[in-house]
Amino acid sequence: MSRMWEICFLLNGFLLGSLAPLYGKTFNYYLLFMVLFHAVTRKDSFVKDLQTGGKYVLVFGTYFIYILLQTLFTTRSCTWADKPYYGIFEDLLLDFILIPIYVVSLKEWLTPRLLTRFLFLFCAGCLLLNMYVIFDLVGIGLFTDTSSAINFLYANRLGGNKLDFLGGNLYLEPQTLYIALTALIAYFLIFIYRNKGLKVFLGVMFLLLTLFLSFTVTKAGILAFILGFGIMNFYLFMRSSFRVRSAILVGIVLLVPVFGIFVFDGLKGKYEERTEEIVREVENVKQGIYAGGTIAPRVGFIRESFIHVDEFGVWGLGIYAKHRVNNWLQSSGDGLGVFTNVHNSFIHYWIQGGILGLAMIVFLFLRSFLSYV
Repeated sequence: MSRMWEICFLLNGFLLGSLAPLYGKTFNYYLLFMVLFHAVTRKDSFVKDLQTGGKYVLVFGTYFIYILLQTLFTTRSCTWADKPYYGIFEDLLLDFILIPIYVVSLKEWLTPRLLTRFLFLFCAGCLLLNMYVIFDLVGIGLFTDTSSAINFLYANRLGGNKLDFLGGNLYLEPQTLYIALTALIAYFLIFIYRNKGLKVFLGVMFLLLTLFLSFTVTKAGILAFILGFGIMNFYLFMRSSFRVRSAILVGIVLLVPVFGIFVFDGLKGKYEERTEEIVREVENVKQGIYAGGTIAPRVGFIRESFIHVDEFGVWGLGIYAKHRVNNWLQSSGDGLGVFTNVHNSFIHYWIQGGILGLAMIVFLFLRSFLSYV
């Protein structure tokens, strides 16, 4: 049975990298099945593992109960015309309770070797998905007219948001996040695996994922990757042997300039255009003009949220948060109604759960740092 659990765990890694970005919350139902499968097939150890990680799960369970109680009170006393959004419970239950429970249930048999295989399959899934995206966009032109195909990919930002793609929706921002994350993981795994063939394969995977990331021309994702790459190399350099340090230095000296020239010099037009957009948006925002697709919607959303802080600052809006925020944007005098896809996690959970919601997301953000310290 343990072999079956390992296979399911590894399958999760591949699916998480390939299909999860396409189908979003639908993938969480698969995790729900996995939690139930673990609970039924290994009852005693499952309960024991759950008790071990109970404090972590309790944080999110407490927040879930708070939202339930909040709903009971707000539905009786609410005077807003906004309709409630009950999908909030599905999000909280699947994302913040079932996933931690599933992770805790792995404690007994999860080994470093199994985890590295999971991460490898996670990266492989992301690589295959994006290779399919590229061939779907340019076809065999990638080989017959490589220069034009690459220019097309940069000009169209890897196809942008792809609706009804393979039966799901593949949005550019989450896609970029997955590519940046898997590129960093692939690079890290190069130093974990001892097999030289796998090291070469991971090196090729890292270069391809980094190239795919550059196609997105998404500033936040690329800057996050650069920052993560710098921190990772600093960590590896400080913790590794002289031989590994030398390999890191040689790799950076040889690969980074070549890749930089190819992307940022040979195809710098698109990046220059995006940089000009940012500068223009910053100047517009300073003048109170919220027009654009990068800085303006985010600053406008935060500003509008603080204007209405008296509505959610303490208790939150719960099931009314989604439509209430849309109402703020639509009725704003700054023309924010056109922004329908702007998000800030800290503001989001503050609006949703008040002080408790803000505390929960801050805890989630800081937990890894506190554990390391």
